[in-house]
Amino acid sequence: MIRKQPIRTLRSIIAGCFVAALALMPSMSAHATVGPSVVSGAQLAARPLALLASDALDDVDAALLAWDLPAARAAMKRAPDTPQAKVKRGVVKLYEAEYAEAEALLAEVIAAGTLPEGSAALEEATHYLGLSRGAQKALDQAIVIRSEDGNFEAVFASDEDALLAPYLFDAMKDARERIGAIIGVVPAHTVRFEFLDLATKLALVTPLSVENIRTTGTVGVTKYRRVMMISPRIMVYGYGWLDTAVHEYVHYVLTMRTDNLAPVWLQEGLAKLLETRWRRTDPEPLSPTIAYRLHRAIVDDDLVTLSEMYPSVAMLPSAERAALAYAEVETMLGLLHERKGNEGIARLLDKVAAGEDAEAALAHAWGDDFEAFMAEWKRVTKARTASGEDGELSTLEFKDGKPAPEQFGDVFSELGGGVARQHARLGALLQARDHDQAAAAQYEKARGADKRARKDPTLARRLGRLYVDLERFAEAVPLLDIAAGVDPENANLAAAQGRAKLRSGDQDGAALALDRAIRNNPFIPTLHCDLAALAPTEARRLAEQKLCDTKGG
Repeated sequence: MIRKQPIRTLRSIIAGCFVAALALMPSMSAHATVGPSVVSGAQLAARPLALLASDALDDVDAALLAWDLPAARAAMKRAPDTPQAKVKRGVVKLYEAEYAEAEALLAEVIAAGTLPEGSAALEEATHYLGLSRGAQKALDQAIVIRSEDGNFEAVFASDEDALLAPYLFDAMKDARERIGAIIGVVPAHTVRFEFLDLATKLALVTPLSVENIRTTGTVGVTKYRRVMMISPRIMVYGYGWLDTAVHEYVHYVLTMRTDNLAPVWLQEGLAKLLETRWRRTDPEPLSPTIAYRLHRAIVDDDLVTLSEMYPSVAMLPSAERAALAYAEVETMLGLLHERKGNEGIARLLDKVAAGEDAEAALAHAWGDDFEAFMAEWKRVTKARTASGEDGELSTLEFKDGKPAPEQFGDVFSELGGGVARQHARLGALLQARDHDQAAAAQYEKARGADKRARKDPTLARRLGRLYVDLERFAEAVPLLDIAAGVDPENANLAAAQGRAKLRSGDQDGAALALDRAIRNNPFIPTLHCDLAALAPTEARRLAEQKLCDTKGG
């Protein structure tokens, strides 16, 4: 179902981030009753109005902290009509994604001047008023699409991004079942995803600044009972948006599972550990460059501390420190899951939900004290990351209105200074001038001149993609296999590999490659033409063919 949603005017490495709850939101014990208290009419009549209001609003806070909107609404009905209650009513409306109504309520109560200067209520009203206005500005004339089963809703700030919906819903259908089996929560309500088309828009609807977002490469945030993400369309090379969506969904169900009591490090550790569970049974291994940095951090005693991760990994000073933080907590929770299984995760979350300190809860699930766990984690992780390789971290780049660059310069320095490099450089120059056949001949001479060149992934990628352009698909396949083995998440490479395999008769191999392209950048025009040929249903084939025709693939 697609509809225009007019909203009156009055965008996470890294894989995403979880922003800790505002300090003004009260905490609560797990399994506490967040609905109306059961008291008699006489008791109600005998209690002061201020006390009744305080009790009801505390219940609203507790319900919102646990993302229990029915309980929040029920508690609101018990609250007297006070300025503080109007603030809470506006906050509830924001959690319900009724942004215009939230703005009207909050603006009215602030304008009335009845909230004491410097009070928590005024601070809360001001914060949520900014968010409600930011959401309307970010999502003006948004497109809303709901999954057929009603479990998920995708809201797109730009109709250009609506093509993401079927791939999102397919991934989330698998994630809902598999993550639910581990975390122990399957939401009974519709989970809302908002896709934004500018980094500045992500800043409008979250506590993050544009600087936070750009510094750490944040593309996803889970807060206010919704997932907010940046479209891969506005990134130079796309990004792993489907893994990010699942990463953020893990945050979502963890918040429900623990009544929002899980600290940032626990949230991020489990989200990073489980973000690929929708498509594989074990986590992706750390990249060599991340493994190297984690190894050095353990050896040099330069880890990001758990307390440094608060209130958000997105607020760390660099993308490198953020990547290190993710690697730390992912491998910590991975070790617990490896040794203690789903039962260990359940014991950990039960304790956290009951209000126990998360480090103590992990120690309980581990069966020893926290220091013993950390010593074993360092020992195991130090050994497992010893083969990491130093190198430049891959970072996300925002388009900012610029197309992805095509490099034809000297990218073959790893070949040394011999004949192979000379032929490769000449091939690049010829390709830049659209002399593709001559360029291919020079690349082949480079591969024939040096044994190393025949296995070089840069040269293999360049020549393989050129062969696809020249429709020499069988020759392209082995080259693109070499390149994809080194850079599997490169969407353009995966799309070329998928086309080469499809046109060479390998439909299974093509499907795997095209799936990699989709989960990183579904906006590659040729992608949908090839997906149409592999579509499992006529409806999907027609949809993919329409995108093929529209995008000019």
